[in-house]
Amino acid sequence: MARVTVQEAAEIIGNRFDLILIAARRARQIQLHTREALVPEENDKPTVIALREIEEGLINGEIMDQFDNQQAVKQDIAEKEAISFLADVQANA
Repeated sequence: MARVTVQEAAEIIGNRFDLILIAARRARQIQLHTREALVPEENDKPTVIALREIEEGLINGEIMDQFDNQQAVKQDIAEKEAISFLADVQANA
């Protein structure tokens, strides 16, 4: 495995602080299995996988924001459907 350096990934993202936020968000997704890894896992920890994805240009802040927005829309739809279902159940009770 090629060694991932924070400096290389930081150059791609723009600065170390944004890198930390993006890598942490992505590592959390990988750890919770909400999204699969885009690179071979090779027994690496989620943080290393996230850094490798960033270094390869597969993940950036915009991609993470798009995914979060998609998840928020799905959650809103599910909540509205649940409210509608509960209202129907209550009306028929």
